[in-house]
Amino acid sequence: MTYLLTICLAVAALLLSGCGVPITPEVIQDLRGEQTLTAQARPSATPSGPTRTPTPTSTPYLRPTDPAALDLDQPIARVGAWTLTLGAFRARVRYERFAALDEARRIIEIVGLEAINFTQAVENRAAERIAAIFNTLADSTNFGYQVYDILLREAVIRAEFAARGLSLPQEDVDGYWIRRFNLQLESDPRAALQRELPRYLEQAVRYSGMSEQDVLAVAQTFVMATILQPIIGRENAAQPAVLSFRVKRLIAATEAEAQAAKALIEAGEPFRAVACRYSRDPAVRGTGGALGWRSRATLPRGLAQPAAILAAESGSITEPQQSPLGWHVFKIGEKRRDADGELLAEVAMIVVASRALAEEIVARARAGEDFAALACQYSLDSASAGNGGDYGWLDASALPPEWARLLATQTENGLYGALQTAAGYELLLVEERRFNLPSPQELEKAVEAAFRAWQARRLAVDLTTLSEGWRSAIPTDPLPRQVAPFLSEEAFGLPTPLPTALPTP
Repeated sequence: MTYLLTICLAVAALLLSGCGVPITPEVIQDLRGEQTLTAQARPSATPSGPTRTPTPTSTPYLRPTDPAALDLDQPIARVGAWTLTLGAFRARVRYERFAALDEARRIIEIVGLEAINFTQAVENRAAERIAAIFNTLADSTNFGYQVYDILLREAVIRAEFAARGLSLPQEDVDGYWIRRFNLQLESDPRAALQRELPRYLEQAVRYSGMSEQDVLAVAQTFVMATILQPIIGRENAAQPAVLSFRVKRLIAATEAEAQAAKALIEAGEPFRAVACRYSRDPAVRGTGGALGWRSRATLPRGLAQPAAILAAESGSITEPQQSPLGWHVFKIGEKRRDADGELLAEVAMIVVASRALAEEIVARARAGEDFAALACQYSLDSASAGNGGDYGWLDASALPPEWARLLATQTENGLYGALQTAAGYELLLVEERRFNLPSPQELEKAVEAAFRAWQARRLAVDLTTLSEGWRSAIPTDPLPRQVAPFLSEEAFGLPTPLPTALPTP
């Protein structure tokens, strides 16, 4: 049902959260008292399990009376010229609850009771959908928050639709209801709709307290959103990158350092070595091999002589030691003892694959080369060594705008810069480039994301919160149980527990 993908305009779209396997629906009920808020009726026992025929009851469904302390006319939010009242919010929560339950009933009518299985770990989309509905309805507070957000977004959509002077085709609105009632395969879907819609409206009004016109407006706003989404989405969507580059990047503090680094690279020195020496980007250098304060117990495991590391003098470079990870070289910083008297040392580490390289690093570090730069260039420990200037594949939007403009004019790979950006003076080595043709799904996702972002931006400007009282006034009356055929649990094909918690009348 692709129409459910339109953003945040039907609670059904909010109920698609994943369900575990096997599925366990939470049948909502309230057995705490002899009378519930929804109706003065007792649930009827159905020891034989669910049947295809709803059990009639003598008590019809009665919408609960709102507490006298609530001011239903109280404005709680304003979006532009539209005002949301507490009463309208509570009614819409009840409507969305009814609409979700009605969807569950229709699914069961289509697939049959025998196809619904909540206990077996098999793919069963109908059971998953029904379980998702009941599990979502079980959290009244979160459900109320979702409905509140829907109402605000609908206001933005209606205002934009009117401002653009768009028309609302009746056939599209009819299509919404035809899909909702699963009438697509009828010989005459519109004739079937004329029979089904009045019954649905009567039930929806009775359950929610909304007017028929308000219920019809929900469908109209949904269709408005389907019309607006491609228009606004394409106006605001960032086009998926067509061209991407495999790059290495160096950010130096001064132009002189950037030019010196460039000269070394052009003379044949590895980019990683130069970047580790000159770059000021933390992503390049990582922590310079720094491990922080370590005790014997928290040094890397498997070292041959861990005690020798803590025994080394502050400022010294240790002899290589092997562990299962490779050959380790440590630089010892300050020392101290903790509250328990255990010796701690501030250490930095370089780990490499061979003893020969480890010994070379020891010699170079003892000769004065920067230990952090050596760690960046050689260490296999990526968490502390950084990326050495290798940023992998990026599109131009992930680089500073100065680079994006430059790359747009260049067709050759190679070393570019020094170029001044907000971060400093940069060199960029473009190693490869490739073209990516975005799929229709990627384009559609970009449009949907842009439409959601547009709604959020509009609400940030147009929304005025008048009261937070709605948060404590979300309707939490339990769902009716055996109080009307169209809302009975048996009508949904779900097990009805024996009413053992209630006294026998």
